[in-house]
Amino acid sequence: MATSQGQDVIRCQLCPNPVELHCDLCHVDLCVNCVSKHLKDNSKKHDTVDFPECKSHDKKRCEMYCKDCQVPMCVLCVTTHNKHDISDIKSIIENLKRRIAADVKEMENIIPPKYKQKVGIGNSSKEFDRVMNEIQDQEDNICKVVRAISSQLKDEVAKQKRDLHPTAATDEKELNKAIKNFKEMLISNDAKRILKYQSKNELFGEGQNQVSYLMFRPGNVRQGQIQEMLGSLQMSSNLHGRKKLMSNPVALSTIQTPYGKDKTLFGVLCDGTGKIWISGSDSKIYHIDQGGSILKTVSVSNNVSDLSLSIEKELTFSVFWPDTKVYKYDGDAVRTLVDLGQWCPRGLCHSAKGDLLVSMRSVDKTQSRVVMFSGTAETIVIQNDRHGNPLISVKTNELLLLTENGNGDICVSDYAEEAVVVFNASGELRNKYHGHLNQTNCKPFRPTIIACDSNFQILTSDHSNDFIHLLKSDGSFLGYIKYPCSGGLSINAENNLIVGGMGNGKLRIIKYLH
Repeated sequence: MATSQGQDVIRCQLCPNPVELHCDLCHVDLCVNCVSKHLKDNSKKHDTVDFPECKSHDKKRCEMYCKDCQVPMCVLCVTTHNKHDISDIKSIIENLKRRIAADVKEMENIIPPKYKQKVGIGNSSKEFDRVMNEIQDQEDNICKVVRAISSQLKDEVAKQKRDLHPTAATDEKELNKAIKNFKEMLISNDAKRILKYQSKNELFGEGQNQVSYLMFRPGNVRQGQIQEMLGSLQMSSNLHGRKKLMSNPVALSTIQTPYGKDKTLFGVLCDGTGKIWISGSDSKIYHIDQGGSILKTVSVSNNVSDLSLSIEKELTFSVFWPDTKVYKYDGDAVRTLVDLGQWCPRGLCHSAKGDLLVSMRSVDKTQSRVVMFSGTAETIVIQNDRHGNPLISVKTNELLLLTENGNGDICVSDYAEEAVVVFNASGELRNKYHGHLNQTNCKPFRPTIIACDSNFQILTSDHSNDFIHLLKSDGSFLGYIKYPCSGGLSINAENNLIVGGMGNGKLRIIKYLH
C-alpha cells in the first residue's frame, strides 16, 4: 500500500501493549510479556517471529516494511517515507520464507545433478582423450624438433583434466553449505537474517565455476614455424553441446559510458576480464569497468574506426580515413604497428593463432582487400576471384569491419555492398548474406559492426534498422536481436552480448544464449 499518513500502533491481541512478536501458526500479534502465556498452549507447535528494533526510534519494533527503500520500520517512520509502497512486515517475512523454502528445495533436488554431470560421467574424459589423440596425430607429421612443444601442450590438457573434478567438488561443497545456512535461517526465524536474504539459486544453477575446456586446432606444416605447425590449444566454453538461442533475450544491466550528450559512442571491445575498451567522437580510447568508471584514457590522432586485442592483450586500432597506419598501445605509448603505404585500414581483428587481419581500401578507392599478417609478412591476400572480379566492394571508403569465426572463417561486414561476406581460412569465398528484411517498415540492410560467438554464429549490426542480425556460420539467417547497437557490439567472456547506443553512450549487457 502507498501511504503518507502515520498509523496507529499495532497492539498485542492479549493486552494493550504494543506488539513485538507474531505467532505464524496462530496468526496472533503478541508483546514480550504475553509470549510465555501464549506458548503455554502445548497442543500447538508455535512459530513466533521476533520483529527487529527500529534504528530511528528507540524501543520501537519494526512492524512495517518500505518496499521502495527495502528497509523495515516502525509506525513512527511512516511519515518519512512519503508516498512509498509500505506493507505489513509479517507478509514480507512470510513471502521471503516461502521463497527460501522453495530455493532450498531446488538446491536439494534439482541443482545437485548438474554437478554430477559436470564431473563427467565419461563424456569429459572422452573429449580430453580426443584432444590428446589429435595432438599426437599432428605431431607424427612433423620432425623431431617439435616434440618438446607437443609435450608442453599435452601437459596443459592433462592438468585441466585433473583439475576438473576438484572444481566441481568445491562447487557442490559450497552448495551444501548454502543449503545448511538457509535451513538454519528458516528454523531460527531471525527477522534480521530473513530480511537480508538474497537468493543464490541462479548462481548455483549456472555453476559458480564455469568450466572451459581446451580445444586443439591443427596448424599448417611450414618450415621455420614450429609452433604453428603443431597447432594451439583453445578454450571451449561448452564441451557438452552448443548453447541455445533464447526466444526473448534479456538485458542484464546497463552501463553509462563517458559518451552521450555532446560525444558519440562508436566502438566497443570486451577485454576478456570483465572490463571494456570503448571509443567515440573525441579522438580517445577509454578502458572502463562494469560500473562505467574510467580506468585508463588513451589519446590518439583522430577518431578510432576499429579496435582489436592481440593474444598478448595489446590494444590494436586504426583511425579515420585517410590514415594509412595500424597502431598499437602497449600500456605506455601509442606506436605504429604497420604502415600500409597507399592503403587505408577499414577494419582489423586478430586470428586465434595471433595473426593480424586487416581489411583495407586503396587511397584512390579503386581496390579493396583483406590481408593476413604474420609479423609484417603478408601470408593471405583476399582481393579478386579467379576471373579478376573484386570480392569486396570498391570505389568507396566505407568501413569493412571484420572478425575471425571459431571455425577459421573470415567474416567481413561490407557496408557498401550491403552484405556480410564470409571466406574460409584459405581466403576462398564461402557465402554472402544480403539481409532477411521481410518485415514491414524495414530499411535496406546496411551491416556495420560484426562479431562471432561460441556457437560459431555471426552477429552483425544493421545500421539502417539499428538491430542485430544473427546468422549461422554458413551465412543462413537465424533471427534478430532487437536492441540498439549503432554504438558498438562485442561478446564478453560469459558469452553475453554487449551493445552500445551511439547517441546516449549507454552499454547494455544482453543474455541471448542459454
